[in-house]
Amino acid sequence: MAEVSYGQIGHLLREQQPELLARWVEAYRASAVRMPHPVDPAAVSRLVAPILEGLADALGPSLGAHRGAPGAVSAAALVPGSSLAREVEKAVALVGALLASGDASGFDVSALFYALRDLFASIPLAPDERAALARFADWLNAVACDAFATARVQAERERWREQLEDGTPVVMAAADVPLAFLVGRPDGVLLDSVLSRLLLLVVRVGARSAVIDAAGLAEPARPELLDALGRFLSHRKIRGAVSLIVVGLAEEPERAWQELAIRSSTEVSFETYFDRALERALSQSGYRLVKTQ
Repeated sequence: MAEVSYGQIGHLLREQQPELLARWVEAYRASAVRMPHPVDPAAVSRLVAPILEGLADALGPSLGAHRGAPGAVSAAALVPGSSLAREVEKAVALVGALLASGDASGFDVSALFYALRDLFASIPLAPDERAALARFADWLNAVACDAFATARVQAERERWREQLEDGTPVVMAAADVPLAFLVGRPDGVLLDSVLSRLLLLVVRVGARSAVIDAAGLAEPARPELLDALGRFLSHRKIRGAVSLIVVGLAEEPERAWQELAIRSSTEVSFETYFDRALERALSQSGYRLVKTQ
């Protein structure tokens, strides 16, 4: 094959896409880097085809001249983070995120883009064009790995949030005394969900008081936690209607919670020990807790 000149790389990527995809997938299948598992060539081709399409668009002559023939675009124009490379980078990031949703490993992601670099090396290009495409393939490898890792971390956070949400106790201490035990380091979304469960119990039983045990919170004065607490205290079914007793806060977080209570016009009091908080809540609801010894 004759050497591909400037302005023809995009045309080649578009016109020979089926062949190039097949070679890319085969190079990936044969890679010693990826983890050993069956490869579905059709599925991998569908996954990565938008990358070649994006590259064809970026290097097509219709996007303006860079160097060489009129209207040509050199591979050297594919600068990481540039407007020319943006759509390709988006396609690559999507591939990394999609791989994270399955059983792929980071080795598989790298193997896929090492195979792309090898594909570029097999195209008869001028040396500087080949070097530019190789550098860009390495950059795409980094983009894909970053997207893969970010998606995995996000998925783990979602699993953690679901587990913490399901495992956070919101119970009835008595027939009309709801009680919530806040634990760990919940974000605003999780705390909204837990406090909504407490709100439902308050409304369902017509509670006059409720207890929040905050002793298990890792950072009880975090801004997003305080925002969620503020929304709860300002709810029309809580503000001016329910007396909240909070137990287990240190001095500084207690001040932050008290400021929220004042701003929302909600009655909130604080206790150091759980038994004292429960005794007060039961007393306000007409019960009496007696220590026998």
